[in-house]
Amino acid sequence: MYKRKDFALGGVSNKMKVNGNGSSSGNAAIKLPALAEWLEDQLRLGHVPRVSDMVDLAKREGLKLKRSELLSMLQKNPVYLFNMHQQKKRLGSRKYRPVVATSLGYLHCDIGFFSKSAHYPTPPTFQAGFLAARDVLSRFVYLVVLKKSRKGASMVSAFKTLLALHAAAGHTHPVRGISFDRERSVVSKEVQQFLQEKNIKFTSFKMSSSKAKHAESLIKQVRTDMARLERHNQLVAFRMRKTKNAGGVRRWWNLLGELANELNNKEIVIGGKRTAFKPKEINEGNLPEFLTRLYKAAPAYYAAQFEVDPRFVNFRYSVGTHVRAKLIYTSSKVIGNKRSETSLEDPLYKIVALVPYVTRKLTLGKSYKCVKLASGEQEIFDENDIVPTNSSQIFTADRHRALE
Repeated sequence: MYKRKDFALGGVSNKMKVNGNGSSSGNAAIKLPALAEWLEDQLRLGHVPRVSDMVDLAKREGLKLKRSELLSMLQKNPVYLFNMHQQKKRLGSRKYRPVVATSLGYLHCDIGFFSKSAHYPTPPTFQAGFLAARDVLSRFVYLVVLKKSRKGASMVSAFKTLLALHAAAGHTHPVRGISFDRERSVVSKEVQQFLQEKNIKFTSFKMSSSKAKHAESLIKQVRTDMARLERHNQLVAFRMRKTKNAGGVRRWWNLLGELANELNNKEIVIGGKRTAFKPKEINEGNLPEFLTRLYKAAPAYYAAQFEVDPRFVNFRYSVGTHVRAKLIYTSSKVIGNKRSETSLEDPLYKIVALVPYVTRKLTLGKSYKCVKLASGEQEIFDENDIVPTNSSQIFTADRHRALE
């Protein structure tokens, strides 16, 4: 069995050592500055600790601190202040459909971007963003800079780099499949031909609420950690009485590789439960042991592999019902549009199959396989993403005004 011998992000400061009897010295007023100093040391090394890492460290060092005290400390930290998760929890938590895989090598991919910064110029070479990919099962991360453009040739070069990173990591399993949004360059003939030559199965996401969840969460995590590292660099520069554009400060395109390595060295945590595995440690040999720990931490990942008979589920709509999709779930066109005028997509769908599934909360979710009447394309929608409609209502408000 794999055992962690030390904290994943390095050692602790001497000021945090506990007494010989195992009890922590001093009170919270002393312990928190010691933790803050340790946090500063980690950020200086390029590591971005999570709240769970801080809690784990405090427990192992015998510091009797509540999670709320640590969270409060981080929320006041200037590096963590602006992108801590402080918003209210959404209703219906853990009712989503978990993305599961039983084999290594299936990646969720997406393209991420960093906004142009007022503190430093971004060369045109690095304005195309970066390719983010995460293994669905092992959570292994790949981050590749897209140089100059997002055209087919640039994407092929990025996928070649990804495969090189895969081999350099020592993986014995191949990259078996890639899931991606319908990015124009990715569905191009050039990229598709390259994937076929490498025997990599390609799956495209359209308007389904499933999307590339792993890649999207990875991009959010990369932006968050990069913003914290950047603020830390600015604080260090300020303390040293340097300008924000001081030489020697490394930008995001030079830090992606180190950040990917950092993420691959963090222990996998599922639903707040630790698995004792890091993404870089999972391979074909210890995969059964990892799956055992994964299913124990989150039983829904095991149950979601099996189909549920729709005859035993009470669906709101039936096969043959004509529906339209809610605009907010399927398109970014909602930006700039008045919600009072437009709330549904124009295309008309017909339900052709009922698809029940197991949610992350081990409850039954309800989705529908629908076919677009105009083109015959199929799409799966969650029950809350569609509404029944009259098939004779083919004119939207915009078309009606145009006819007038």
